[in-house]
Amino acid sequence: MKGKKSFSLWGIFISGIFLSFVFSCETKKPEEKTKTEEEIKEEIQKEVEKELSEIFGWAIMIHFDDPRTPDIEGVNINPDLSCRGCHFSKEGAPRLAEWGRSGHGGKILEVKEKDMTAAVTREVAPAFVYYNFSATDRAICQRCHTSTGFKNFAKDPVKYNPADNKFYLSGEQREMIYCWACHEAENLKPGEVAPPLRNPGRFEFTSPYTLPADRIASVPDLGSSNACVSCHSGRSSGAVIKASSRIRGHFGGFNPHYLASAGVMFRTIGYEFEGKDYTVSNPHSQISSPCVSCHMPAGSHMLEVVKKDSSGKITDIVAYDSTCSKCHVNKAQLIEKINFGKQEFEQKLKQIEELLAKKGIYYNEHAYPYFYKVSDPAQQTFQNAFTDWTSKDLLGAAFNFQLMKKEPGAYVHNPEYAKKLIEHTIEFLSK
Repeated sequence: MKGKKSFSLWGIFISGIFLSFVFSCETKKPEEKTKTEEEIKEEIQKEVEKELSEIFGWAIMIHFDDPRTPDIEGVNINPDLSCRGCHFSKEGAPRLAEWGRSGHGGKILEVKEKDMTAAVTREVAPAFVYYNFSATDRAICQRCHTSTGFKNFAKDPVKYNPADNKFYLSGEQREMIYCWACHEAENLKPGEVAPPLRNPGRFEFTSPYTLPADRIASVPDLGSSNACVSCHSGRSSGAVIKASSRIRGHFGGFNPHYLASAGVMFRTIGYEFEGKDYTVSNPHSQISSPCVSCHMPAGSHMLEVVKKDSSGKITDIVAYDSTCSKCHVNKAQLIEKINFGKQEFEQKLKQIEELLAKKGIYYNEHAYPYFYKVSDPAQQTFQNAFTDWTSKDLLGAAFNFQLMKKEPGAYVHNPEYAKKLIEHTIEFLSK
């Protein structure tokens, strides 16, 4: 069953009806024998059955995850919720297609469009496939890397205990972030297009790190974006490094984690060098529900802010009309500004990587714990991880570099703060 297919069952169903209609109305050639009404009905029935067979075959393939493999062949259904865990209403069908192209959905629609038998792999969606996150040794990860964990965490962050997470999985099966993770599917009411979003509350109740306490407490109530911030703020901070009594060891113990957008936006995460001023004005942090306003314009679930060409150059801003235009009156100029900022951002990060290498610290973004004492990737193993952090500032410089490498939108989320963290890191490493 290879080839392009629409993710919407409604689209496939309508196509089936249309084809049936075409067959029923087909003009007969003069030499053909006129068919009886029963023969025409039989032909229509066969065509409908053929279309329905493809629909059900497609549905099975998109909802079956082979427990023998760590890859995700299809969506895992929560039996407590069954179909209503995601299929809230017919009006919500387009959102399912958008989700299927998003990072939360492991881009499963794009994978299946190329080959219906293909699976979401660790290369496509490492956040859900790389480890078996439902395993007990990954309990700390479950609040953000599984739907079950996030659902339970968002219900009550204070009392949340990963030991209470009940997974309906077998073998090597994994969960992505399904509809029922972020939506209160268990409370779906008749006639609703979709149930409400879960709201875990302000960041001070959901932050995975406790320092800097004053800044964490100052993050305002972000409404529908509270759910986003609870997972997209990082797992550690520069302030944690400053408070640590031991810094010798591999970098994994201090890793800021990935896509820590909120940590950058609200200045809770960066390593700030002593004697430097990090006071900035960031209008983006003042946007009402900033994550949803920019990443989900008009309710889109693709989480896409910009469109890019094959070279990675930004060509359009999806949320411009609904959000950005309130401050930026010229769309073309804004796109040009973002592209320039992106280029400068990447150049500065390359400079930091080179400065670290001069100090015998070699970076490999694809190999945890990321920093090594040897330059040959083949030898970059745990045994060769860099551990000789001679000062907190040196560790902090590596921290800021990793933070920016894994948060590629930092130059937009909080431009001035990201710029200061980078410039001060370069200044320190250049000594």
